[in-house]
Amino acid sequence: MLTLEGVIDLHVHAAPELFARVGDAITMAEAARNVGMAGLLLKAHHESTVTRAYYASKVVDGIDLYGGLVLNEFVGGFNPRAAGAALQQGARMIWGPTMHAAHHVDHFGKGTYGVGHMTLAPELASPGISCLAADGSLRAEMRSIIEQAAKADVTIATGHLGPADVRALVAECAVQGVRCLLTHVYFLDKSEDFLLEMAAQGAFLEVSASVSFPLEHYLLRNDGGGMMLEDVASLVEKVGASQVVISSDCGQIHNSSPTEALRSFLNAAKAVGIPEDDIVTMTRQTPRVLLGLEPA
Repeated sequence: MLTLEGVIDLHVHAAPELFARVGDAITMAEAARNVGMAGLLLKAHHESTVTRAYYASKVVDGIDLYGGLVLNEFVGGFNPRAAGAALQQGARMIWGPTMHAAHHVDHFGKGTYGVGHMTLAPELASPGISCLAADGSLRAEMRSIIEQAAKADVTIATGHLGPADVRALVAECAVQGVRCLLTHVYFLDKSEDFLLEMAAQGAFLEVSASVSFPLEHYLLRNDGGGMMLEDVASLVEKVGASQVVISSDCGQIHNSSPTEALRSFLNAAKAVGIPEDDIVTMTRQTPRVLLGLEPA
Protein backbone atom coordinates (compact mmCIF):
# COMPACT_ATOMS: atom_id res chain seq x y z
CA MET A 1 0.00 0.00 0.00
CA LEU A 2 1.22 3.48 -0.84
CA THR A 3 1.70 5.78 2.13
CA LEU A 4 1.76 9.56 2.42
CA GLU A 5 5.34 9.74 3.66
CA GLY A 6 6.94 12.87 2.19
CA VAL A 7 3.82 13.96 0.27
CA ILE A 8 2.92 17.65 -0.16
CA ASP A 9 -0.77 18.46 -0.70
CA LEU A 10 -1.21 21.71 -2.63
CA HIS A 11 -4.97 22.08 -2.18
CA VAL A 12 -6.44 21.87 1.34
CA HIS A 13 -9.58 23.68 2.55
CA ALA A 14 -9.52 24.30 6.31
CA ALA A 15 -11.80 26.17 8.67
CA PRO A 16 -12.59 28.98 9.25
CA GLU A 17 -14.23 29.31 5.84
CA LEU A 18 -17.47 30.33 4.17
CA PHE A 19 -18.57 26.69 4.20
CA ALA A 20 -18.35 23.97 6.84
CA ARG A 21 -15.04 22.13 6.92
CA VAL A 22 -13.97 18.91 8.61
CA GLY A 23 -11.24 20.69 10.59
CA ASP A 24 -9.17 23.83 10.93
CA ALA A 25 -5.61 24.42 9.80
CA ILE A 26 -4.18 23.06 13.05
CA THR A 27 -6.13 19.80 13.09
CA MET A 28 -5.42 19.20 9.41
CA ALA A 29 -1.73 19.94 9.85
CA GLU A 30 -1.56 17.55 12.80
CA ALA A 31 -3.28 14.79 10.83
CA ALA A 32 -0.93 15.29 7.89
CA ARG A 33 2.16 15.40 10.11
CA ASN A 34 1.07 12.22 11.88
CA VAL A 35 1.07 10.23 8.64
CA GLY A 36 4.45 11.57 7.58
CA MET A 37 3.43 14.22 5.07
CA ALA A 38 5.94 16.95 4.30
CA GLY A 39 3.64 19.92 3.69
CA LEU A 40 0.24 21.47 3.02
CA LEU A 41 -0.82 24.49 0.98
CA LEU A 42 -3.95 25.98 2.55
CA LYS A 43 -6.65 27.53 0.39
CA ALA A 44 -9.69 29.67 1.25
CA HIS A 45 -12.27 31.22 -1.07
CA HIS A 46 -12.53 34.49 0.86
CA GLU A 47 -9.11 35.54 2.17
CA SER A 48 -5.36 35.01 2.11
CA THR A 49 -4.27 31.90 4.00
CA VAL A 50 -0.74 33.14 4.67
CA THR A 51 -1.55 34.25 8.21
CA ARG A 52 -3.29 31.02 9.18
CA ALA A 53 -0.38 29.01 7.78
CA TYR A 54 2.02 31.12 9.85
CA TYR A 55 0.14 30.64 13.12
CA ALA A 56 -0.65 26.98 12.54
CA SER A 57 3.08 26.43 11.98
CA LYS A 58 3.69 27.87 15.44
CA VAL A 59 1.47 25.17 16.93
CA VAL A 60 2.26 22.15 14.75
CA ASP A 61 5.88 21.23 14.17
CA GLY A 62 7.28 18.62 11.83
CA ILE A 63 5.41 19.79 8.72
CA ASP A 64 5.71 22.79 6.41
CA LEU A 65 2.58 24.91 5.91
CA TYR A 66 2.07 27.41 3.09
CA GLY A 67 -0.57 29.98 2.19
CA GLY A 68 -1.89 31.69 -0.90
CA LEU A 69 -4.64 33.94 -2.21
CA VAL A 70 -7.77 33.36 -4.32
CA LEU A 71 -8.77 36.31 -6.52
CA ASN A 72 -12.48 36.31 -5.68
CA GLU A 73 -14.35 39.57 -5.20
CA PHE A 74 -13.94 39.20 -1.42
CA VAL A 75 -10.41 40.58 -1.98
CA GLY A 76 -11.34 42.83 -4.91
CA GLY A 77 -11.13 40.24 -7.67
CA PHE A 78 -8.13 40.80 -9.95
CA ASN A 79 -6.59 43.13 -7.41
CA PRO A 80 -2.81 43.67 -7.81
CA ARG A 81 -2.56 45.26 -4.35
CA ALA A 82 -4.21 42.33 -2.60
CA ALA A 83 -1.99 39.93 -4.52
CA GLY A 84 1.08 42.04 -3.77
CA ALA A 85 0.33 42.10 -0.05
CA ALA A 86 -0.11 38.32 0.03
CA LEU A 87 3.12 37.81 -1.92
CA GLN A 88 5.04 40.13 0.39
CA GLN A 89 3.84 38.01 3.33
CA GLY A 90 5.04 34.81 1.70
CA ALA A 91 2.14 33.48 -0.39
CA ARG A 92 3.24 30.58 -2.59
CA MET A 93 0.29 30.49 -4.98
CA ILE A 94 -2.17 32.99 -6.44
CA TRP A 95 -5.37 31.33 -7.69
CA GLY A 96 -7.84 32.81 -10.13
CA PRO A 97 -11.40 33.30 -8.85
CA THR A 98 -13.34 30.23 -7.81
CA MET A 99 -17.06 30.62 -7.20
CA HIS A 100 -16.94 34.27 -8.30
CA ALA A 101 -15.56 33.24 -11.72
CA ALA A 102 -18.01 33.81 -14.55
CA HIS A 103 -17.41 30.24 -15.72
CA HIS A 104 -18.44 28.87 -12.32
CA VAL A 105 -21.54 31.10 -12.20
CA ASP A 106 -22.54 30.02 -15.71
CA HIS A 107 -22.56 26.37 -14.62
CA PHE A 108 -23.82 26.48 -11.02
CA GLY A 109 -25.45 29.88 -10.56
CA LYS A 110 -24.54 32.83 -8.37
CA GLY A 111 -22.99 31.99 -5.03
CA THR A 112 -23.44 28.24 -5.08
CA TYR A 113 -22.06 24.85 -6.03
CA GLY A 114 -25.60 23.61 -6.48
CA VAL A 115 -26.07 22.16 -2.99
CA GLY A 116 -27.36 23.79 0.17
CA HIS A 117 -24.32 23.47 2.40
CA MET A 118 -22.12 25.10 -0.26
CA THR A 119 -24.27 28.14 -1.03
CA LEU A 120 -23.42 31.70 0.00
CA ALA A 121 -25.69 34.33 1.44
CA PRO A 122 -27.03 36.41 -1.49
CA GLU A 123 -25.00 39.47 -0.53
CA LEU A 124 -21.77 37.47 -0.88
CA ALA A 125 -22.52 36.14 -4.37
CA SER A 126 -21.16 37.58 -7.61
CA PRO A 127 -22.57 37.78 -11.14
CA GLY A 128 -19.20 36.46 -12.27
CA ILE A 129 -15.82 37.91 -13.22
CA SER A 130 -13.35 37.12 -16.00
CA CYS A 131 -9.67 37.91 -16.43
CA LEU A 132 -10.40 38.97 -20.02
CA ALA A 133 -11.09 42.52 -21.16
CA ALA A 134 -13.96 43.32 -23.52
CA ASP A 135 -11.70 42.79 -26.56
CA GLY A 136 -10.67 39.32 -25.36
CA SER A 137 -7.19 40.30 -24.20
CA LEU A 138 -5.90 39.66 -20.70
CA ARG A 139 -6.84 42.41 -18.28
CA ALA A 140 -4.02 44.76 -17.28
CA GLU A 141 -4.65 43.97 -13.60
CA MET A 142 -4.03 40.27 -14.21
CA ARG A 143 -0.84 41.00 -16.15
CA SER A 144 0.34 43.07 -13.18
CA ILE A 145 -0.37 40.17 -10.81
CA ILE A 146 1.63 37.81 -13.05
CA GLU A 147 4.51 40.30 -13.09
CA GLN A 148 4.53 40.34 -9.29
CA ALA A 149 4.39 36.53 -9.20
CA ALA A 150 7.42 36.44 -11.51
CA LYS A 151 9.45 38.58 -9.12
CA ALA A 152 8.42 36.41 -6.16
CA ASP A 153 8.92 33.09 -8.01
CA VAL A 154 5.31 32.14 -7.24
CA THR A 155 2.89 29.98 -9.22
CA ILE A 156 -0.29 31.34 -10.79
CA ALA A 157 -3.24 28.90 -10.75
CA THR A 158 -6.41 29.12 -12.80
CA GLY A 159 -9.12 28.55 -10.17
CA HIS A 160 -12.52 28.11 -11.81
CA LEU A 161 -11.85 30.24 -14.87
CA GLY A 162 -13.18 29.06 -18.23
CA PRO A 163 -11.15 27.83 -21.22
CA ALA A 164 -10.78 31.23 -22.91
CA ASP A 165 -9.50 32.80 -19.68
CA VAL A 166 -7.17 29.86 -19.09
CA ARG A 167 -5.68 30.12 -22.58
CA ALA A 168 -4.89 33.80 -22.06
CA LEU A 169 -3.49 33.17 -18.58
CA VAL A 170 -1.25 30.30 -19.71
CA ALA A 171 0.03 32.35 -22.65
CA GLU A 172 0.92 35.36 -20.51
CA CYS A 173 2.60 33.21 -17.87
CA ALA A 174 4.70 31.62 -20.62
CA VAL A 175 5.74 35.07 -21.87
CA GLN A 176 6.70 36.21 -18.36
CA GLY A 177 8.35 32.93 -17.35
CA VAL A 178 5.87 32.20 -14.56
CA ARG A 179 4.68 28.72 -13.61
CA CYS A 180 0.97 28.26 -14.37
CA LEU A 181 -1.13 25.50 -12.83
CA LEU A 182 -4.52 24.42 -14.18
CA THR A 183 -6.58 23.86 -11.04
CA HIS A 184 -8.37 20.47 -10.62
CA VAL A 185 -8.41 19.85 -14.35
CA TYR A 186 -11.47 17.57 -14.47
CA PHE A 187 -13.72 20.08 -12.72
CA LEU A 188 -16.18 21.40 -15.34
CA ASP A 189 -15.69 21.18 -19.08
CA LYS A 190 -12.01 20.88 -19.98
CA SER A 191 -11.30 18.09 -22.48
CA GLU A 192 -8.10 16.06 -22.67
CA ASP A 193 -7.27 17.81 -25.96
CA PHE A 194 -7.50 21.17 -24.20
CA LEU A 195 -5.33 19.94 -21.32
CA LEU A 196 -2.70 18.63 -23.73
CA GLU A 197 -2.75 21.95 -25.57
CA MET A 198 -2.12 23.84 -22.32
CA ALA A 199 0.58 21.40 -21.22
CA ALA A 200 2.34 21.88 -24.55
CA GLN A 201 2.57 25.58 -23.66
CA GLY A 202 4.24 24.73 -20.36
CA ALA A 203 1.28 24.63 -17.98
CA PHE A 204 1.17 22.22 -15.06
CA LEU A 205 -1.97 20.17 -14.49
CA GLU A 206 -3.57 19.46 -11.10
CA VAL A 207 -5.48 16.22 -10.56
CA SER A 208 -7.55 16.47 -7.37
CA ALA A 209 -8.91 13.45 -5.50
CA SER A 210 -12.14 15.26 -4.61
CA VAL A 211 -13.32 15.33 -8.24
CA SER A 212 -13.54 11.51 -8.20
CA PHE A 213 -15.89 11.46 -5.19
CA PRO A 214 -19.69 10.95 -5.27
CA LEU A 215 -20.93 14.50 -4.74
CA GLU A 216 -18.60 15.83 -7.42
CA HIS A 217 -20.09 13.35 -9.88
CA TYR A 218 -23.54 14.60 -8.88
CA LEU A 219 -22.58 18.26 -9.29
CA LEU A 220 -20.83 17.62 -12.61
CA ARG A 221 -23.45 15.27 -14.05
CA ASN A 222 -23.95 17.67 -16.98
CA ASP A 223 -20.22 18.37 -17.35
CA GLY A 224 -18.67 14.98 -17.88
CA GLY A 225 -19.82 13.43 -14.61
CA GLY A 226 -16.63 13.99 -12.67
CA MET A 227 -13.19 12.41 -13.01
CA MET A 228 -12.58 8.85 -14.19
CA LEU A 229 -9.40 7.06 -13.13
CA GLU A 230 -8.69 5.86 -16.67
CA ASP A 231 -8.71 9.51 -17.81
CA VAL A 232 -6.09 10.33 -15.19
CA ALA A 233 -3.93 7.41 -16.30
CA SER A 234 -4.17 8.55 -19.92
CA LEU A 235 -3.30 12.13 -19.04
CA VAL A 236 -0.24 11.17 -16.98
CA GLU A 237 1.02 8.89 -19.75
CA LYS A 238 0.68 11.61 -22.39
CA VAL A 239 1.90 14.63 -20.39
CA GLY A 240 4.43 13.08 -18.04
CA ALA A 241 4.43 13.02 -14.26
CA SER A 242 6.77 16.00 -13.94
CA GLN A 243 4.03 18.26 -15.32
CA VAL A 244 1.19 16.82 -13.22
CA VAL A 245 0.51 17.26 -9.52
CA ILE A 246 -1.93 15.26 -7.40
CA SER A 247 -3.75 17.05 -4.58
CA SER A 248 -6.70 16.26 -2.34
CA ASP A 249 -8.78 19.45 -2.75
CA CYS A 250 -10.52 18.21 0.38
CA GLY A 251 -11.71 19.55 3.70
CA GLN A 252 -15.39 19.69 2.68
CA ILE A 253 -17.86 17.88 4.93
CA HIS A 254 -19.07 15.68 2.07
CA ASN A 255 -15.62 14.27 1.31
CA SER A 256 -13.07 12.23 3.22
CA SER A 257 -10.48 14.20 5.17
CA PRO A 258 -7.54 15.42 3.09
CA THR A 259 -5.17 12.73 4.36
CA GLU A 260 -7.59 9.82 3.89
CA ALA A 261 -8.79 11.13 0.52
CA LEU A 262 -5.23 11.41 -0.75
CA ARG A 263 -4.16 8.00 0.57
CA SER A 264 -7.09 6.20 -1.01
CA PHE A 265 -6.82 8.11 -4.29
CA LEU A 266 -3.10 7.38 -4.69
CA ASN A 267 -3.71 3.68 -4.19
CA ALA A 268 -6.60 3.76 -6.67
CA ALA A 269 -4.33 5.49 -9.19
CA LYS A 270 -1.74 2.76 -8.73
CA ALA A 271 -4.42 0.09 -9.11
CA VAL A 272 -5.38 1.34 -12.59
CA GLY A 273 -1.81 1.20 -13.79
CA ILE A 274 -0.20 4.55 -13.03
CA PRO A 275 3.42 3.68 -12.17
CA GLU A 276 4.42 4.13 -8.55
CA ASP A 277 7.43 6.21 -9.59
CA ASP A 278 5.06 8.61 -11.37
CA ILE A 279 2.86 8.86 -8.28
CA VAL A 280 5.94 9.68 -6.20
CA THR A 281 6.88 12.41 -8.67
CA MET A 282 3.37 13.91 -8.74
CA THR A 283 3.07 14.03 -4.95
CA ARG A 284 6.65 14.71 -3.78
CA GLN A 285 8.58 16.41 -6.59
CA THR A 286 6.09 18.37 -8.72
CA PRO A 287 4.63 20.07 -5.62
CA ARG A 288 8.10 21.30 -4.68
CA VAL A 289 8.58 22.73 -8.15
CA LEU A 290 5.24 24.56 -7.95
CA LEU A 291 6.10 25.94 -4.49
CA GLY A 292 9.49 27.17 -5.73
CA LEU A 293 11.39 24.82 -3.41
CA GLU A 294 14.61 22.92 -3.94
CA PRO A 295 14.20 19.29 -5.05
CA ALA A 296 13.84 16.82 -2.21
